[in-house]
Amino acid sequence: MIRFDDRPRPQFAGRMTLLFAFALATATSTAAFAEDMAEEIARYCGNVASTVQDQRYVWQTKMLARLQEQLEQRIATLEEKRREYQAWLEERDKVLGEVEDHVVAIYARMRPDAAAAQIAGLEETKAIAVLYRLKPREASAILNEMEPGRAAQLTSALADKMPRRGQENQT
Repeated sequence: MIRFDDRPRPQFAGRMTLLFAFALATATSTAAFAEDMAEEIARYCGNVASTVQDQRYVWQTKMLARLQEQLEQRIATLEEKRREYQAWLEERDKVLGEVEDHVVAIYARMRPDAAAAQIAGLEETKAIAVLYRLKPREASAILNEMEPGRAAQLTSALADKMPRRGQENQT
């Protein structure tokens, strides 16, 4: 039977002391390592902070330039629409201005069937201008005597050129 006594054996005690010393050294070196790493991280962050900030500024500048470009495109689109509308208004004013009152008076005094034949042969813009300046009763009598296809074409064009209710005085 093997008997164990309570006496520490010298070789076992030496090993325990070594193990304890190693554990203490490791704990101390781990704490020192953690402190060194924290200092290294702080130095690294301090060193790259200006570079990171510069990169952020570059990115923000690019984003602002992109937004500026989009804004300029939208402004250009709106400006094109404004020019389109302005051209339409100028064309409308030109059409209305082409026909003088005395020409309209001539058509107003004609018989509706004769006026219909004459107006049907005019360019669309001039025919619209004449019909626009005639009194509604005279214009309807002339359109009534005109070929239905041409009358419908002129009526449609006339409706497109006339201002809508509530839009006459808007800017």
